[in-house]
Parts: sequence; structure tokens; C-alpha cells
Amino acid sequence: MIILRNNSFKVYITETHRCTCYLIEMENKLVLVDTSMRFELAALIRSMQKIGVRKIDAIFLTHSHTDHVANAQYFSNAYNCKIYISEKGLEKIQKGRCSMPKGTTPFGKLIYWTVEKNPFYEFVNFQACPQAEILNDMVVKAYLGDSAELLLTPGHTDDSISILLDKRIAIVGDAMVNNFGNQYPSFADDEEAVKASWKALLDTRCELFCPAHGNPLKREELLFAYRKICAL
Repeated sequence: MIILRNNSFKVYITETHRCTCYLIEMENKLVLVDTSMRFELAALIRSMQKIGVRKIDAIFLTHSHTDHVANAQYFSNAYNCKIYISEKGLEKIQKGRCSMPKGTTPFGKLIYWTVEKNPFYEFVNFQACPQAEILNDMVVKAYLGDSAELLLTPGHTDDSISILLDKRIAIVGDAMVNNFGNQYPSFADDEEAVKASWKALLDTRCELFCPAHGNPLKREELLFAYRKICAL
């Protein structure tokens, strides 16, 4: 499904549930942003078939968590394309192991405690991507053109990034969510950094913010949520 288009790009949203992934089509290039968990591989493939994907030129990862990177190596092998992640996430994805951030809500804290205490649930482990490379603004522009930008948006993790397109749309990973009326992420390594990243995203003047969990947010919705958390 196309969620936004203009003269230079199209953005598609995948029909996945645990982690929403995005496909950015810019002229003759196609970039996959995030890859969800292993159990959603078939759903992601079906989504790509509906769109008519025949090639992927690159995979951009918004951060190193399992629910965003688990299928990265599979698609890299299938389409002979490179995997990119921010410099702070590079070692994690090359080794195939991330960290679990502490919860910011009672529910999130319960999940964190459950994962930490359960030796049989290995959320932090995934298929390593030993050939992954550093994602920076130069790489983003090489694939998506000069109107595309990379923005560091730490808080949820220290390696979180967002992709900006034509100063209209931001693909934000887990910098925010949009579930059950809540936009603040249930997990974060640094809660103050989350607020700073929200401000940085609002300062871009983007009109639409696309998280990996929940529906895209309009600018007014994010601004309302930002003012609310700053008032707490």
C-alpha cells in the first residue's frame, strides 16, 4: 500500500504486524527500511510481491533490535544488496546480538523483567549480518537522492536513526509509537533523549511520521504528544 508519493518518490507500508517495514522507491532505486522478526518473513515477502518488488538496492535499519533486523541477512542474500545501520549499531548487528532496553511504562517494565529473567526467550539474538556497513547521510543520499536525509534520533536506543524524505515524511523506527492512543515508546534507554529526538523531528517540519509500531502520525498529533510529555 502506498502511503505517500510525489514526483520523486513513493513510500509503501508492509502488511506486517510485529514491526511495520517501509519500502522507499526513488527513481530506479528501491530501499527496504527494517525487516521485522523471523516469524514475519512470509508476510513481508507477500507484501513485497503485492507491490511487485523485483529487486532491493539496499536495506536501511533504524536500529539494532531483533524485531527490526531479524530478516536483514535473508533479504541481503536474496537480492544481493547491502545492509546499512548507524555506526553505534554496527557491532551489534555484525555479531547478531542486541540489548533489551528498560521499560518506560509499567507494561514495558514487566516485559523487560520477563525477558531478562527468562533464559528460554532470546529476544536479543538474531542472525548476524557480518558484512553490514555504516549508514550515514552520504549513503542515504546515494540511494535516495539529495532531498533525503538521515537524522540521528537516539533515546529508544543509542543507535536509533530516522530517514527524512523531501522534508515531508519521516520514517522513525521506534523513536515513537502510535498504539492505543499512546505515542511515547514503551521501552527506552534514555527517556530525555527520546524527548530531544521528538523535538529534532518536529524541527524538520515534516508533515507525517511513520513509526514501526502503529499507524503514521500527523504533525499535529506528534506536537500534541510532545507538549504533553514535556508538561509532565
